[in-house]
Amino acid sequence: MSAVAQPAPILRYRTAAEMIAAHPAPTEHYEAHGAILLEDSGLEFDEAFVHRLVFPPDWKKVGTANDMTVPPIVYVKGAFRRTQNPLGRMIKEDWMLLKTYSELLRLEMGFKLKVADVLPRYRNVDWANCTFRFTRTENEGPHLDVFNKGRPLPRRRPRLKLFLNVDSKPRIWNVGPTLPDVLRCSGGALGASLPNDVNVLNHLINQSGHLAQCGYARVEIPPRGIVFANGATVVHQVLFGERMVALEGFAEWGREAPTEWDLLDSWIRDAGYGIEQVDPPPMPPQGADTESY
Repeated sequence: MSAVAQPAPILRYRTAAEMIAAHPAPTEHYEAHGAILLEDSGLEFDEAFVHRLVFPPDWKKVGTANDMTVPPIVYVKGAFRRTQNPLGRMIKEDWMLLKTYSELLRLEMGFKLKVADVLPRYRNVDWANCTFRFTRTENEGPHLDVFNKGRPLPRRRPRLKLFLNVDSKPRIWNVGPTLPDVLRCSGGALGASLPNDVNVLNHLINQSGHLAQCGYARVEIPPRGIVFANGATVVHQVLFGERMVALEGFAEWGREAPTEWDLLDSWIRDAGYGIEQVDPPPMPPQGADTESY
Protein backbone atom coordinates (compact mmCIF):
# COMPACT_ATOMS: atom_id res chain seq x y z
CA MET A 1 0.00 0.00 0.00
CA SER A 2 1.37 3.42 -0.96
CA ALA A 3 1.93 6.07 1.67
CA VAL A 4 -0.55 8.96 1.79
CA ALA A 5 0.93 12.22 0.56
CA GLN A 6 0.76 14.73 3.41
CA PRO A 7 0.02 18.48 3.17
CA ALA A 8 2.75 20.89 2.17
CA PRO A 9 4.34 22.67 5.15
CA ILE A 10 2.67 25.98 6.02
CA LEU A 11 4.45 28.99 7.53
CA ARG A 12 2.24 31.52 9.33
CA TYR A 13 2.88 35.19 10.01
CA ARG A 14 0.51 37.51 11.88
CA THR A 15 1.51 40.76 10.16
CA ALA A 16 3.51 41.98 7.19
CA ALA A 17 6.11 43.42 9.59
CA GLU A 18 6.61 39.97 11.14
CA MET A 19 7.02 38.40 7.70
CA ILE A 20 9.50 41.09 6.59
CA ALA A 21 11.55 40.55 9.76
CA ALA A 22 11.78 36.82 8.96
CA HIS A 23 13.48 37.39 5.58
CA PRO A 24 14.83 35.32 3.83
CA ALA A 25 12.96 32.38 5.42
CA PRO A 26 9.59 33.12 3.72
CA THR A 27 11.14 33.31 0.26
CA GLU A 28 13.14 30.12 0.80
CA HIS A 29 10.01 28.34 2.05
CA TYR A 30 7.99 29.45 -0.97
CA GLU A 31 10.74 28.37 -3.37
CA ALA A 32 10.82 24.96 -1.65
CA HIS A 33 7.13 24.58 -2.62
CA GLY A 34 5.75 25.36 0.81
CA ALA A 35 2.72 27.53 1.55
CA ILE A 36 2.66 30.76 3.57
CA LEU A 37 -0.30 32.36 5.34
CA LEU A 38 0.03 36.06 6.12
CA GLU A 39 -2.93 36.57 8.44
CA ASP A 40 -3.22 40.36 8.06
CA SER A 41 -1.52 42.02 5.12
CA GLY A 42 -2.51 45.49 6.31
CA LEU A 43 -3.61 46.29 2.76
CA GLU A 44 -5.97 49.28 2.73
CA PHE A 45 -9.04 49.56 0.50
CA ASP A 46 -12.67 50.60 0.82
CA GLU A 47 -13.78 47.44 2.57
CA ALA A 48 -17.42 48.47 3.00
CA PHE A 49 -17.70 49.05 -0.76
CA VAL A 50 -15.70 46.01 -1.93
CA HIS A 51 -17.70 43.71 0.37
CA ARG A 52 -20.81 44.64 -1.65
CA LEU A 53 -19.37 43.77 -5.06
CA VAL A 54 -20.65 40.61 -6.72
CA PHE A 55 -19.67 39.57 -10.24
CA PRO A 56 -21.57 37.17 -12.54
CA PRO A 57 -20.65 33.47 -12.30
CA ASP A 58 -18.96 33.51 -15.72
CA TRP A 59 -16.65 36.28 -14.44
CA LYS A 60 -15.11 33.95 -11.87
CA LYS A 61 -11.55 34.54 -13.09
CA VAL A 62 -11.83 37.78 -15.02
CA GLY A 63 -8.90 40.12 -14.48
CA THR A 64 -6.31 42.44 -15.92
CA ALA A 65 -5.82 40.13 -18.91
CA ASN A 66 -9.42 40.98 -19.76
CA ASP A 67 -8.84 44.75 -19.40
CA MET A 68 -10.52 45.05 -15.98
CA THR A 69 -8.08 47.77 -14.93
CA VAL A 70 -8.00 49.66 -18.23
CA PRO A 71 -9.51 53.12 -17.63
CA PRO A 72 -13.24 52.57 -18.27
CA ILE A 73 -13.94 56.14 -19.41
CA VAL A 74 -11.69 58.36 -21.55
CA TYR A 75 -12.03 61.85 -23.01
CA VAL A 76 -11.90 61.67 -26.82
CA LYS A 77 -12.70 64.41 -29.35
CA GLY A 78 -14.52 66.59 -26.86
CA ALA A 79 -16.58 63.86 -25.23
CA PHE A 80 -16.32 61.18 -22.55
CA ARG A 81 -16.49 57.66 -23.98
CA ARG A 82 -16.47 54.20 -22.47
CA THR A 83 -13.62 51.84 -23.32
CA GLN A 84 -13.28 48.07 -23.73
CA ASN A 85 -13.19 47.55 -19.94
CA PRO A 86 -15.91 44.89 -19.37
CA LEU A 87 -17.13 46.73 -16.27
CA GLY A 88 -18.62 49.28 -18.67
CA ARG A 89 -21.00 46.65 -20.04
CA MET A 90 -22.21 45.69 -16.57
CA ILE A 91 -22.44 49.01 -14.73
CA LYS A 92 -24.75 51.74 -16.05
CA GLU A 93 -23.91 54.66 -13.77
CA ASP A 94 -20.62 56.42 -14.50
CA TRP A 95 -19.96 57.17 -10.82
CA MET A 96 -20.39 53.51 -9.87
CA LEU A 97 -18.23 52.41 -12.80
CA LEU A 98 -15.39 54.75 -11.82
CA LYS A 99 -15.61 53.82 -8.13
CA THR A 100 -15.49 50.08 -8.91
CA TYR A 101 -12.59 50.55 -11.31
CA SER A 102 -10.65 52.64 -8.79
CA GLU A 103 -11.01 50.02 -6.05
CA LEU A 104 -9.90 47.18 -8.33
CA LEU A 105 -6.89 49.20 -9.44
CA ARG A 106 -6.14 50.07 -5.82
CA LEU A 107 -6.22 46.38 -4.88
CA GLU A 108 -3.97 45.38 -7.77
CA MET A 109 -1.35 48.06 -7.13
CA GLY A 110 -1.42 47.66 -3.35
CA PHE A 111 -1.09 43.89 -3.64
CA LYS A 112 1.95 44.14 -5.92
CA LEU A 113 3.63 46.67 -3.63
CA LYS A 114 2.95 44.41 -0.64
CA VAL A 115 4.65 41.52 -2.42
CA ALA A 116 7.75 43.65 -2.96
CA ASP A 117 7.81 44.39 0.77
CA VAL A 118 7.38 40.87 2.14
CA LEU A 119 9.31 39.01 -0.60
CA PRO A 120 12.10 41.49 -1.41
CA ARG A 121 13.83 39.01 -3.69
CA TYR A 122 10.83 39.35 -5.98
CA ARG A 123 10.82 43.07 -6.61
CA ASN A 124 11.24 42.47 -10.36
CA VAL A 125 8.28 40.37 -11.46
CA ASP A 126 6.81 39.94 -14.92
CA TRP A 127 3.18 40.21 -13.83
CA ALA A 128 0.84 38.19 -16.05
CA ASN A 129 -2.64 38.56 -14.60
CA CYS A 130 -4.55 39.82 -11.60
CA THR A 131 -7.98 38.23 -11.29
CA PHE A 132 -10.87 39.58 -9.24
CA ARG A 133 -12.81 36.54 -8.08
CA PHE A 134 -15.92 38.18 -6.70
CA THR A 135 -18.17 35.16 -7.10
CA ARG A 136 -19.21 32.65 -4.47
CA THR A 137 -17.09 29.48 -4.60
CA GLU A 138 -17.83 26.31 -2.64
CA ASN A 139 -16.33 22.84 -2.53
CA GLU A 140 -14.06 23.04 -5.57
CA GLY A 141 -12.23 19.85 -6.35
CA PRO A 142 -8.62 19.58 -5.17
CA HIS A 143 -6.25 20.38 -8.01
CA LEU A 144 -2.90 21.58 -9.26
CA ASP A 145 -3.09 24.62 -11.49
CA VAL A 146 -3.38 23.93 -15.21
CA PHE A 147 -3.24 26.49 -18.03
CA ASN A 148 -4.28 26.42 -21.68
CA LYS A 149 -6.33 23.23 -21.16
CA GLY A 150 -3.31 21.18 -20.15
CA ARG A 151 -1.30 21.69 -23.32
CA PRO A 152 2.51 22.03 -23.26
CA LEU A 153 3.60 25.54 -22.36
CA PRO A 154 5.90 27.45 -24.73
CA ARG A 155 7.66 29.30 -21.90
CA ARG A 156 8.91 27.26 -18.96
CA ARG A 157 9.24 29.85 -16.24
CA PRO A 158 8.85 29.75 -12.45
CA ARG A 159 5.41 30.97 -11.50
CA LEU A 160 4.55 33.27 -8.59
CA LYS A 161 0.98 32.78 -7.26
CA LEU A 162 -0.61 34.80 -4.45
CA PHE A 163 -4.17 34.93 -3.11
CA LEU A 164 -5.66 37.85 -1.13
CA ASN A 165 -8.96 37.51 0.73
CA VAL A 166 -10.90 40.78 0.32
CA ASP A 167 -14.16 39.50 1.80
CA SER A 168 -15.55 40.23 5.27
CA LYS A 169 -15.47 36.50 6.10
CA PRO A 170 -12.59 34.01 6.16
CA ARG A 171 -11.88 32.14 2.95
CA ILE A 172 -11.60 28.42 3.62
CA TRP A 173 -9.00 26.32 1.83
CA ASN A 174 -7.59 22.85 1.96
CA VAL A 175 -3.84 22.81 1.37
CA GLY A 176 -2.64 19.50 0.00
CA PRO A 177 0.74 17.95 -0.78
CA THR A 178 3.45 19.18 -3.09
CA LEU A 179 3.74 17.86 -6.63
CA PRO A 180 6.87 15.76 -5.84
CA ASP A 181 5.08 14.20 -2.85
CA VAL A 182 2.02 13.42 -4.97
CA LEU A 183 4.29 11.59 -7.42
CA ARG A 184 6.29 9.81 -4.72
CA CYS A 185 3.18 8.52 -2.95
CA SER A 186 1.24 7.56 -6.07
CA GLY A 187 2.64 4.02 -6.11
CA GLY A 188 2.87 3.85 -9.90
CA ALA A 189 -0.86 4.53 -10.28
CA LEU A 190 -0.31 7.28 -12.87
CA GLY A 191 1.13 5.04 -15.58
CA ALA A 192 4.50 3.68 -16.66
CA SER A 193 5.91 7.03 -17.78
CA LEU A 194 4.96 10.65 -17.22
CA PRO A 195 5.28 13.81 -19.36
CA ASN A 196 8.09 16.16 -18.34
CA ASP A 197 6.00 19.29 -18.84
CA VAL A 198 4.56 20.63 -15.55
CA ASN A 199 1.34 21.75 -17.21
CA VAL A 200 0.69 18.49 -19.05
CA LEU A 201 1.57 16.44 -15.98
CA ASN A 202 -0.70 18.45 -13.68
CA HIS A 203 -3.60 17.99 -16.07
CA LEU A 204 -3.00 14.23 -16.03
CA ILE A 205 -2.88 14.16 -12.22
CA ASN A 206 -6.06 16.24 -11.88
CA GLN A 207 -7.90 13.85 -14.18
CA SER A 208 -6.58 10.72 -12.48
CA GLY A 209 -8.64 10.95 -9.29
CA HIS A 210 -5.50 10.33 -7.23
CA LEU A 211 -5.71 13.68 -5.38
CA ALA A 212 -8.78 12.43 -3.48
CA GLN A 213 -6.45 10.02 -1.65
CA CYS A 214 -4.06 12.72 -0.37
CA GLY A 215 -3.88 14.37 3.04
CA TYR A 216 -5.09 17.96 3.48
CA ALA A 217 -4.77 20.75 6.04
CA ARG A 218 -7.74 23.09 6.49
CA VAL A 219 -6.70 26.75 6.41
CA GLU A 220 -8.85 29.78 7.21
CA ILE A 221 -7.61 32.88 5.38
CA PRO A 222 -8.79 35.88 7.41
CA PRO A 223 -10.05 39.10 5.80
CA ARG A 224 -7.01 40.89 4.29
CA GLY A 225 -5.04 37.65 4.65
CA ILE A 226 -2.75 36.40 1.87
CA VAL A 227 -1.78 32.87 0.90
CA PHE A 228 1.52 32.51 -0.94
CA ALA A 229 1.60 29.18 -2.78
CA ASN A 230 2.64 28.06 -6.23
CA GLY A 231 -0.61 26.49 -7.39
CA ALA A 232 1.29 24.46 -9.98
CA THR A 233 3.29 22.62 -7.30
CA VAL A 234 1.00 22.76 -4.23
CA VAL A 235 -2.36 20.96 -4.35
CA HIS A 236 -5.15 23.23 -3.14
CA GLN A 237 -8.92 23.31 -2.83
CA VAL A 238 -11.36 26.16 -2.16
CA LEU A 239 -14.04 25.05 0.30
CA PHE A 240 -15.70 28.45 0.67
CA GLY A 241 -15.10 32.03 -0.37
CA GLU A 242 -16.83 35.00 -1.98
CA ARG A 243 -14.21 37.67 -2.78
CA MET A 244 -10.57 37.09 -3.56
CA VAL A 245 -7.86 38.75 -5.65
CA ALA A 246 -5.33 36.37 -7.22
CA LEU A 247 -2.00 37.65 -8.47
CA GLU A 248 0.08 35.71 -10.98
CA GLY A 249 3.50 36.46 -12.40
CA PHE A 250 6.86 35.07 -13.36
CA ALA A 251 10.02 35.75 -11.41
CA GLU A 252 13.31 34.45 -12.72
CA TRP A 253 15.34 37.37 -11.42
CA GLY A 254 17.01 36.97 -8.04
CA ARG A 255 15.71 33.44 -7.58
CA GLU A 256 18.34 31.19 -6.00
CA ALA A 257 16.52 27.84 -5.79
CA PRO A 258 15.94 25.57 -8.81
CA THR A 259 12.44 25.81 -10.26
CA GLU A 260 9.79 23.14 -10.77
CA TRP A 261 10.87 22.96 -14.41
CA ASP A 262 14.47 22.30 -13.40
CA LEU A 263 13.48 19.55 -10.95
CA LEU A 264 10.63 17.82 -12.76
CA ASP A 265 12.69 15.06 -14.41
CA SER A 266 14.25 14.08 -11.07
CA TRP A 267 10.85 14.15 -9.33
CA ILE A 268 9.45 11.77 -11.96
CA ARG A 269 12.44 9.42 -11.79
CA ASP A 270 12.56 9.40 -7.99
CA ALA A 271 8.90 8.35 -7.95
CA GLY A 272 9.75 5.33 -10.10
CA TYR A 273 8.30 6.52 -13.41
CA GLY A 274 9.84 6.71 -16.82
CA ILE A 275 10.06 10.06 -18.57
CA GLU A 276 7.99 10.97 -21.60
CA GLN A 277 9.79 13.83 -23.35
CA VAL A 278 7.56 16.81 -24.14
CA ASP A 279 9.08 19.56 -26.26
CA PRO A 280 7.78 23.11 -25.83
CA PRO A 281 5.64 24.33 -28.74
CA PRO A 282 6.51 27.45 -30.75
CA MET A 283 5.80 30.77 -29.10
CA PRO A 284 2.26 32.01 -29.85
CA PRO A 285 1.64 35.29 -31.67
CA GLN A 286 2.46 38.34 -29.63
CA GLY A 287 -0.38 39.22 -27.31
CA ALA A 288 -1.88 35.71 -27.28
CA ASP A 289 -2.72 34.73 -23.71
CA THR A 290 -1.95 31.06 -23.18
CA GLU A 291 -0.86 31.01 -19.56
CA SER A 292 -3.41 33.00 -17.57
CA TYR A 293 -6.70 31.44 -16.67
